[in-house]
Amino acid sequence: MTKWLTRGLRSWILGAAAITAMGAGIIGTQFRPVDIVVQSPKGQRNISLWTFRSKVRDILQQAGIPITTHDRVSPALNQMVAGRAIVVDQAVPIWIKTAHRRLKWFATSYRVEQILHAAGIKLGAMDEVKPALSAWVKPGATIQVIRRWLLTKQVAVTIPYTVEYRPDPNLFKGHTEILSTGRNGTEVKTVQVLMQNGFPVRQTIVKTQQTQAPTPEVILYGTQQLVDRGGQVLQFSRELTVMATAYWPDPAWSSGYTATGWRAQYGIIAVDPAVIPLGSRVYIPGYGIAVAQDTGSAIVGDHIDLCFDTATQAQDWGVRTVNVFILDP
Repeated sequence: MTKWLTRGLRSWILGAAAITAMGAGIIGTQFRPVDIVVQSPKGQRNISLWTFRSKVRDILQQAGIPITTHDRVSPALNQMVAGRAIVVDQAVPIWIKTAHRRLKWFATSYRVEQILHAAGIKLGAMDEVKPALSAWVKPGATIQVIRRWLLTKQVAVTIPYTVEYRPDPNLFKGHTEILSTGRNGTEVKTVQVLMQNGFPVRQTIVKTQQTQAPTPEVILYGTQQLVDRGGQVLQFSRELTVMATAYWPDPAWSSGYTATGWRAQYGIIAVDPAVIPLGSRVYIPGYGIAVAQDTGSAIVGDHIDLCFDTATQAQDWGVRTVNVFILDP
């Protein structure tokens, strides 16, 4: 009898110990409330539940909240819930476009400024971001970063010389003469270039420094009128410097007529038609007005032959260098 009681008491004690141990296990896994905050571009969703589970991954699974590899979960999935709150920032795919690349990014912060910071993209003082830094993005959106900076360069520029005209009474009207040749100058311009994504979009000249002043070209123009011996003002289109010889229509060797059929007499001259066209009216100082109506095998280039009525007149003329004025028709 004593043995049986002893054996029964032992069994009761062992059973009580087992029940106590089980109770202790249930108390260790407490049934408690947990708050879950799920954030996405659509807004914030709050979930509250009671659970025996203690690991974050298990609690989210119980709540039916799917987690991707890019989501941000706090505390981490493999940690035990220390307090009452679990925060899930759901990742959304977006594109970040810079000057030279297009980057796909999974954002767990939804404001543009936060996304660029998380992606390690630093902005310069002149950079522009579209949409604005304060804007919130939607899944699949594109954030465009426009890189801008200033580039300074120096450019050498030619300063064209000017032309100055001065009257000269020693030149006939219609004639000009270069007194001094012009020379271009130079200046250096400091240019500030606005670059955008590697391309120039605007240039501003911030400084100009002349390194060599231009020299003007001075041209003299004639004011003297061409007047014949009778006081008549003559208008001419061209002036030539030629050698002028003389001849007379000696019956011993001349028919008395020119190559063009005109009567050889004072006022007729022989010319090279390649220099002075036949039929041209000319003025020869010391001789007067004449007409080019004759040619000769010896009259080539800048050479004219003046017809006189007598041998004495021709001999008195001899050979001279004169200026021949081609008169207007």
